[in-house]
Amino acid sequence: MAVLHPARIDTPKELVERACKGDIKSFGRIYELWVDNIYRFTYLKTKDENVAEDLTADVFLRAWKGLKTLKLKSEVRFSTWLFAIARNAVIDYYRTTKQEISFESLPEMPDLEGEVDLYPEQTRLRQALDRIRPEYRQVLTLRYLEDIPIAKVAQMIKKKEGNVRTLTSRALSALKEELES
Repeated sequence: MAVLHPARIDTPKELVERACKGDIKSFGRIYELWVDNIYRFTYLKTKDENVAEDLTADVFLRAWKGLKTLKLKSEVRFSTWLFAIARNAVIDYYRTTKQEISFESLPEMPDLEGEVDLYPEQTRLRQALDRIRPEYRQVLTLRYLEDIPIAKVAQMIKKKEGNVRTLTSRALSALKEELES
């Protein structure tokens, strides 16, 4: 009778360690764990599905290439490093693309008469987020949409935790003001 062994569940730290040594399967597992979060982050920054998909692929390509030289300090987590790559990819995208739209490339306006916004609160919130300072929008997105702890947000945007708390408070006040106007 064969002895059954319990399934091995790898911790993210173990996956990263093996991926740093060139283990493709471990990196594939890392991809599966983080692809949705990275896509959501890039989509929220670009508001374009195709661009977000391309940027997400670019982030993981950069991560794969960077794993060979990755030396994470004990206080820096892999996810922080990965989101920093995503942030830089978005910045690079906006630096290298011109946001010009020709009149001919615009889609025809559909007849909106009789259509109802099914999610008016979400639309209002998105519009209010678009009207606040980009720094505020970024911290609110990371904290509340991506559910990233303050310590990790501080590392990602290169600010002290106290500054992130203050920035979050000010961002929430600005958002509340926009929603009430």
